[in-house]
Amino acid sequence: MSTTIAIDLRHVARGLGLSLSQVQAVVELLDDGNTVPFITRYRKDQTGGLDEEQIRQIQSRLTKLRQLADRKQTILRSIESQGKLTDALAQAILSANTTKRLEDLYLPFKPRKQTLATAARERGLEPLAREILAADPACADLDGRAKDFVNPDKKVPTAADALLGAGHILAEHFSEMAELRQRLRDILQRTGKIFSTRAATAESSKAAVPPAAAPASAPATAVNRQTSAAPVESDAAATETAGEAIETLVDSGPPLPESALPPAAAEPSAASPTTTAAEAAAPPAAVPSPAHSPAIAAPEAPPAEAAATEAAVPEATAPGPAAITAEAQTTAATAAAAAAAPAAAAPAVVQVPARSTAAEKRAAAKARKAERKAAEREERRKKLEEIRLKAYRDYFDFSEEVRKIPPHRVLALNRGERAKMLRVRIEGDIEAMHAVLDEMLIPPEHPHADYLRGCARDALSRLILPSLERELRRELTDKAEAHAVEVFAKNLRKLLLQPPVRDRRVLAIDPGLRSGCKLAALDQFGSLLEHGVIFLVGKPDRRDEAKQKVVDLITRHQLTVIAIGNGTGCRQTEEFVAELLANELKESGAAYVIVNEAGASVYSTSPIGREELPQYDATLRGAISIGRRLLDPLSELVKIEPANLGVGLYQHDLKARHLQASLDEVVESCVNYVGVELNTASPALLRYVSGLNQLTARRVYEHRCKFGPFKTRRQLLEVNGFGEAAFVQAAGFLKISGGDDPLDATWIHPESYAVARALLEKLGFTPSDLNDKQKTAELDQRIASIDRAALAKELGAGLLTFNDILAQLTRVGRDPREDLPPPVFKKGVLKFEDLEAGMELTGTVLNVVDFGAFVDIGMRDSGLVHVSHMSEHFVRDPHDVVAVGDAVRVWVLDVDKQRRRVSLTMLPPGTERMRRPARDEKPAEGAAPRRDQSPDAGPRPPRRDARDAAPRTGRRRPDGQPPRSDARTSQQPAAPAQGGRPEHTGRGDEGGRRGERDLGRRFSRDRRERGGPRQYDTSRASQKPLVPLTEGMKKGKEPLRTFGDLLQFYQLKQQAAQQSEEPAAADPQPPSGTAAEAAPASAAPLDSNGSPDDAAAPTTARAAAERLPAEPDASAVLPPDPASPPSPEKGVAAAVGESLSAVSDEPRDDSPPTA
Repeated sequence: MSTTIAIDLRHVARGLGLSLSQVQAVVELLDDGNTVPFITRYRKDQTGGLDEEQIRQIQSRLTKLRQLADRKQTILRSIESQGKLTDALAQAILSANTTKRLEDLYLPFKPRKQTLATAARERGLEPLAREILAADPACADLDGRAKDFVNPDKKVPTAADALLGAGHILAEHFSEMAELRQRLRDILQRTGKIFSTRAATAESSKAAVPPAAAPASAPATAVNRQTSAAPVESDAAATETAGEAIETLVDSGPPLPESALPPAAAEPSAASPTTTAAEAAAPPAAVPSPAHSPAIAAPEAPPAEAAATEAAVPEATAPGPAAITAEAQTTAATAAAAAAAPAAAAPAVVQVPARSTAAEKRAAAKARKAERKAAEREERRKKLEEIRLKAYRDYFDFSEEVRKIPPHRVLALNRGERAKMLRVRIEGDIEAMHAVLDEMLIPPEHPHADYLRGCARDALSRLILPSLERELRRELTDKAEAHAVEVFAKNLRKLLLQPPVRDRRVLAIDPGLRSGCKLAALDQFGSLLEHGVIFLVGKPDRRDEAKQKVVDLITRHQLTVIAIGNGTGCRQTEEFVAELLANELKESGAAYVIVNEAGASVYSTSPIGREELPQYDATLRGAISIGRRLLDPLSELVKIEPANLGVGLYQHDLKARHLQASLDEVVESCVNYVGVELNTASPALLRYVSGLNQLTARRVYEHRCKFGPFKTRRQLLEVNGFGEAAFVQAAGFLKISGGDDPLDATWIHPESYAVARALLEKLGFTPSDLNDKQKTAELDQRIASIDRAALAKELGAGLLTFNDILAQLTRVGRDPREDLPPPVFKKGVLKFEDLEAGMELTGTVLNVVDFGAFVDIGMRDSGLVHVSHMSEHFVRDPHDVVAVGDAVRVWVLDVDKQRRRVSLTMLPPGTERMRRPARDEKPAEGAAPRRDQSPDAGPRPPRRDARDAAPRTGRRRPDGQPPRSDARTSQQPAAPAQGGRPEHTGRGDEGGRRGERDLGRRFSRDRRERGGPRQYDTSRASQKPLVPLTEGMKKGKEPLRTFGDLLQFYQLKQQAAQQSEEPAAADPQPPSGTAAEAAPASAAPLDSNGSPDDAAAPTTARAAAERLPAEPDASAVLPPDPASPPSPEKGVAAAVGESLSAVSDEPRDDSPPTA
């Protein structure tokens, strides 16, 4: 089927909030072969001024839509070749807008391996399955109909086997229903929780399962058969589909009954009674309970579950008492023989001469050396195991909702699972899934509903849920990896765009201990002046020689900056340099800076490093690279693969191809954003220029080496293989300083030279005036007074392009990195023992992750600024506050000397983070009102009568929304009825919306400080003080507002009853005075301020009823009603219910009540 699938760009425009014309212009420019940097800078008029990020988003979405269209074409051709393509199916495939929907539609037609269902079809059981599903009258007697399909030649020996095979066919049919999978997928995504536990180690597994000691002649029991069959383990099954996973999960599923076993394993007795339909229907239905379903549990069962599975073997397969006794006797005999074996096999004592030969001594020394190495390996293994335990201890008992888990935790769980330290599983609302199965698969009046229900349960636990769990894990991983790549890209961009150090001579030091520290003296252009090696450990005279050599290098070459790599021995080298700057070099004015040397060793051994510095060894190349990174970070860092720069989040856990492509885009963006000096750039830098690749960059470099520096940009066309298309894309990003044409030193594209010259001529200048600073200043003043729109129209240029030309004429060839703060230069050193809480420091941001930023404060280990200590306000993304390379002021928050960890804060001492006021708190004076307290909001609508609410049954709803747990009924409201608001039990109730919000906002501090997954604080919030009753409420003329009012009213009545000696009259009058004046001390607890403590008073209907006496007087509970006086026999629940009705029926506004 060759149907042309059109791509609707309106979806892309709506998704990005752009106009359709902008998206169409970008797509056309991309299809014409233009690069993203070129479109961003030189095609602004066509795109409407879109920035690079927006253009890349359009490019990414366009790629995904085209891949989806290609996949549709492939699926249509595949189904058509099978002769199963219908018009409705083709329309459904063409209208699918997601890959999941498309693959669900294709699943029934996808070629699959051998499964239980395909085996059943080969045995001719598909007609039986169709008859059962359609409730055919022919199978009204299911047992009798199943006997018609008995055929031992086709491995269907009994009617039970026929029904079992039909159940497998129906289960696979159910699992391939696209609508069912989508609804179950929605439930799992909405209600799913991800769990992780500690995985059993190899040692504990061996200890838990002792080896079997039974001899070969012992009968093979069912337990032995099951334990010998190892479950098939799929390696995360990242690309495995539901159809492909069926065979894998069959072996690891629950033990099948006798009827499911082959004839050799299960030999039915001839005297056994005839199997009924109900018994035959049990195998599909008798799958494990939802709580222990393999779809809900981890892909591989833990030892405890394996033992439970072994214990659950049917009795029919267990050996009899005689077999057990014989096996026990044989086992005991074998154990006795094994115990006697060492004594029998022990060699006789041999008399050796006292004098040992030289060979024996060497053998003994070799054995001792081997033992020592083995002990060292065991010690290293134990230390590594301890490190791994510490790294994953926060995830040994961890759970979190799937829709709320942050990306870095997903990657941490994946890493722990790969390291075999964690077992990860996903659980969902199984009851809601069962309800969906019953709703979609089982007709209400179906005669074989129980049989179909068993098949549906089997399909859910064996086929659907494992596939959906893998799909959800893969989706979580993809999102987490995309987020990690984004974090890496942001950090890499900041690292590449660090400002260069201009006009400074550098002494680069690559620290080392045993091999010494490599020195490289560089001039301001990065050329090597002199090199050497110093040793800081060992004999004292070596340290003196090192001082003399460093002082001599700095003095002779007039070096002003010392660049120290942050590798091994960095802190010892830093102390050495700081001591020199404080004594011998005190008057030199030199300073030092710590340089991130990540990837320097990779460069020193790379082909680029050997080509650039062939005459030096790898260690010296690393030192030179450290110094050049300080002089021009971008030109030096592009020589190293971005993944080796170490500024990412779990970058070693990401897919190499995805990471490499994304980071290459970042490097390309940075290189073209800064621009390249054509006559000094290396091939590694030139290959990232727009329109160039590694081959053309090499040809440009070789042409420059052969014919000398370029004089004009047009000379690029003389390079072999450099055509007009490449020139258009690349020329604007390659500048030539000191060339024949002054415009070549700017970032103006050659296609706009005519407009630039006409503009200069109109303003009274020439291109040669751009080299004169005084003329440039005059030009800047003249440009500030012109009408840009009119002049652009006159010169025939777009307004956005015209503005860029004006900017380049005023700042010729400017470097955008010069506007950033320079690196931090130091003269002293900081020790860990000197740190104290509250100490102010200046550091450099090394890495930014989701939970904070790591800052270099001049020590071996960097400090951590948690995201909660970055700003006075809430910070969602740390990248909004800091970036890699930023110089920041920090204060020491905490020092963990045992683990050598430093917690830092960017908030000055005494500063408190602003928090959102609680619901019952008044906002600060002058603060903006909350959304739910807007001054323009109208009166609050009346609450719905509790009697109108739908009754709650405690069952989970079919849509997958679980009911509220009993343990949290005091903090969350009951589930709302369909279309209504949650049931409220009073304004003071903590079950309102505030309880839900606060529950998700407050965390346990001790858990957070350990750096583990956050836990929620379920402590109750304080309540606002009671509002005294009005006179109308006391007299029964006004309705009570809350349960607090009801409690006050009851306390007033109780006080009146205690003071009165005679029984209350038929129409009693409420006593006067407020509740605070009349209530006894024991009735209302007081807080520290002497006001009623509402936190100690119950606020729900049940708690209010518990405060009442066992047999209360009705007049002490309800306002008096002259028409119908209250009856003393009326119960408490009825009284509270009537009070609720009275309160709920009244309008909630501020108008005075009527009598």
